[in-house]
Amino acid sequence: MILIFETNWTDTVHAPGNSATTQVIARAWPEQQVLFHADPSHLEELRRDPALTALPNLRLVPIEIPSLWRNRPAVVSWARLQQEFRIVRAALRAAPAGEAHLVFLMSTTATGSFATAWAARLSGRRAAVQVCLHGNLNDAFGWRSRNPLTRSIDMRASLDARYPVPLRFLVLEQGINVALTKRVSRAGPRTDALPLPINPAEAAAEPARFSPPLRFGYVGLGTPDKGMDTFLRIADHIRTRHGDRASFVHVGRVPDGVDLAAFAALSLPPMTTRLSRAEFAERLGSLHYIVLPFRRGYYDLSASGAVIDALTWLRPIITMRVPLTEQMFADYGDIGLLCEDEAELQARIEEVILRPDPDRYARQVEALQRARATRDPAVLTAQYRRMVAEGYPGLLTPANGR
Repeated sequence: MILIFETNWTDTVHAPGNSATTQVIARAWPEQQVLFHADPSHLEELRRDPALTALPNLRLVPIEIPSLWRNRPAVVSWARLQQEFRIVRAALRAAPAGEAHLVFLMSTTATGSFATAWAARLSGRRAAVQVCLHGNLNDAFGWRSRNPLTRSIDMRASLDARYPVPLRFLVLEQGINVALTKRVSRAGPRTDALPLPINPAEAAAEPARFSPPLRFGYVGLGTPDKGMDTFLRIADHIRTRHGDRASFVHVGRVPDGVDLAAFAALSLPPMTTRLSRAEFAERLGSLHYIVLPFRRGYYDLSASGAVIDALTWLRPIITMRVPLTEQMFADYGDIGLLCEDEAELQARIEEVILRPDPDRYARQVEALQRARATRDPAVLTAQYRRMVAEGYPGLLTPANGR
C-alpha cells in the first residue's frame, strides 16, 4: 500500500501538481492501493481532475491537517511535529498489518521527515518513507536557531539525519539533485529526481494565436523572491514607451500588505485572494508569452510550477538564466528567450513587440509540444516505478520483480 500525505496546503494550492504527481505514483504501482490524505478543501479541488478520479486504485481520505504555523513550513515546532506524528501513525495503524507500506510526503515541513519516520517505526507496520522536497528545500540553507534541540530537527538537520526506517528524498528536477549534493554530500545517495509532471487535465490547451497586441504574463505568487518587482518595472517601462502595443498580466495573487499601486501598469487588477482554477485558466490562456524573471538562489533548489504551466499551455518562456532554465533550454531547445539579466529581459520583450516573428513563435510552440510529451504522467510511470524498486528493494515487489 502507498499512503500519500499533504499536510500543509489547502484549497487550490499545489493541487494541479499534486494531482499530476499522484497520477504518476498510482499508475506506476497499479497493484497497490493508494490513499491520498489531505484537508477536505484540497481533496475537493483534486476531485475536479477526471484523470485523477478515474484511477481505480486511488482513494481520497480527508484528514485534519496541522493548524500550527500553517503555510510556514520552515518554522521548527515541537507541537507541530507531534501533530504530524499522530496523523501518519493513525493512518498506518488503520492500514493492513500484513502489507508493506510506502509513506509519501507530497510536501513537508522542517519536522515532517522526523515525525513521519518515527510514526512509521512505531506503527507496528513494515514501512519506508519518501519525502518530496519543493521550494522549502531552500530553508535548509538560511538562518538556523542557536538552540541545539531546535537545530536537531530543522530542515538542514533532516537532510543528513539518521532515520529509524528507510527514508529517501525526491526532488522534481535533476539539476536540483546536483545542486543539493554539492551542498550536502550525504543527501546525494538518498535523493532521487523525477521531472515535475504536467497536469494532463490542462494539456489540451491550444497555442495562442500570434497577433498583436502581444500579451505577457507573470505566473505565480507575486513576490520579489520570484521576480515580481522586475516584471512590474518592465511592464511600466514598456507601457510608457509603447502604449497598447503590449499588455502585461499577473496570473496569480499578491501577498497581504503589498502596495497595489505598484501594479498600475498591468492590464488587469492584482488579485489579493487565490484565483479559482477557472480564473487561472482564463488569465493564462489569454497570454502569448510567460515571463519568468528568476534570480539565482531560490530556483537553484526549487522546481517551478510556472515553467510547467508554460509547457502545459504551450506558451513560450522569456526568462533569465538560472540552473533550472539553463536545463530546460538545454533539454528542449528553442522554447523561448533566455536572458542574462533584467536589462536584456526588457530589451528582448521590446524586440518581440517591435519585430514580431510568427514563424519562430510557431517553432517555439512545437518545441514546447515535444517537451510537454516527455512530462506526461503516463510517460513518467516507468521511471518512478524503477526508482522505488531500486531505492526500497523488495518493499512493494520482490527484489527481482519488474
